[in-house]
Amino acid sequence: MQGRQQKTYIDGIDFKSIFQFQSIFGAIASSFQPVRITIGLLMVLVIFAAGRMWDSTSTPLSDSWTSSESVHELEEQRMLTIAKIATAFGHSAPAGSNKWAFSDAQTYLIESWEDYVYEGNVSDADMLEYQQLYELTEQLKPRGVFESSCLHIAHHWNALIDGALDLNFSVMWKSVVAIVWEYPILVWQSGHHWFISLFGFLLIFTLCIGGGAISRMQACQFARQSQLSIDEALTYSWSQWRPAVLAVVSPAMFVAGISILLMLAGLVLFSIPIINVIGSLLYGLALIFGLCIALISIFYAVSFPMLVPAVMVEHCSGGESVQRAFSYVIARSLQYLTYLLLLVIAMVIGFVFVRLVATLTLDVTAALVGSMTLNDSLLNAGAIQPLSTPATGLAWYEQAGSAVISCWEIIVHDCMIGWVFSGFFSASTMVYLLMRRACDGQSTKEIWTEGLIPGTNIPMNDE
Repeated sequence: MQGRQQKTYIDGIDFKSIFQFQSIFGAIASSFQPVRITIGLLMVLVIFAAGRMWDSTSTPLSDSWTSSESVHELEEQRMLTIAKIATAFGHSAPAGSNKWAFSDAQTYLIESWEDYVYEGNVSDADMLEYQQLYELTEQLKPRGVFESSCLHIAHHWNALIDGALDLNFSVMWKSVVAIVWEYPILVWQSGHHWFISLFGFLLIFTLCIGGGAISRMQACQFARQSQLSIDEALTYSWSQWRPAVLAVVSPAMFVAGISILLMLAGLVLFSIPIINVIGSLLYGLALIFGLCIALISIFYAVSFPMLVPAVMVEHCSGGESVQRAFSYVIARSLQYLTYLLLLVIAMVIGFVFVRLVATLTLDVTAALVGSMTLNDSLLNAGAIQPLSTPATGLAWYEQAGSAVISCWEIIVHDCMIGWVFSGFFSASTMVYLLMRRACDGQSTKEIWTEGLIPGTNIPMNDE
């Protein structure tokens, strides 16, 4: 006797609820909301203001992180450039020019060119000479640690974007390593240890407050379809700044503690004859600590996108945030790496779009407004170039107008940078929710709200 055959009829499949990886791209779309870009802009302004203050009170670096020349080669090029500037435009070298600092030479170049333009009879060859000398001074001048940091990160970030557009994964990986791994080493080797400590804490604090607010906005919008105001988001992230900072700092501090312990052990055990034999016997233990450093560093770097979102979504402690992030990476490594790849792809697409919009905004506005102007206030208006010579020979009102216009254009440029924060924390929040769903089976629509036990979805009255 044949068994009965049962047939199951499916009316439809809700692919959106089954395959939710597309929500990472949806988060990138949400990151363009003006409130989030505004928070990103505030983060950029805080970081840049503090960085410029730091550079104004610290000694510039003698080397360049974006070039392959040694310090000796850079000094030779700087001395040669100073000599060229001193005799530019057919002038004789001023007395004492052999003792100029590089900044003195750059100031002299601009002032002598302004005088030369005022006198008239400027040829195209003179203009070309001035532009080449000015661009050379911008390339070779000693820079503060913050400005050098910005150039280093911007250089490799652009390389990452270009590598992604060319599908060159080798370039993308090298760019990520240069930003995440090589950059802290460069700062440490340059001797700016206080910059890592003090400015690093300010950077982390800004990321936790601003990024936490963006993360909370994304979580509330996705889970509850509610839009938080800037005040509500920042108030919530401010209330969670301690666990958020602890989540970001604690793995690094643990690695730093073990590293200092190994350094002191090497100083004590391998600096004294005979004692070094004991140190050699204990070197296997040192290798175990070194393995811990390597593993924690890898897991920290890989799970970093989930640390702040975990605090903002769950209202949990910093330690629990680290535990969740590390455990998710270990439990579903391949799935997490796939989500990270999608995050990178989404960020690249979003950044290309926002860069295109910012460039068109600057160029179109400058072209239209400047098409019928009767002075040179808009002489250098338009998309901001990496190297551009300052306008000279302008009347005072033209210089004042040009300076104000430059400030407005810098705000547009900073909004583009601010979007990077908005896009990253919006998308990383979705990565966290997706990993929590995959590992814990918890719905992506469940987030902590008032009345629940922190770190859970259990009401307080049921405790």
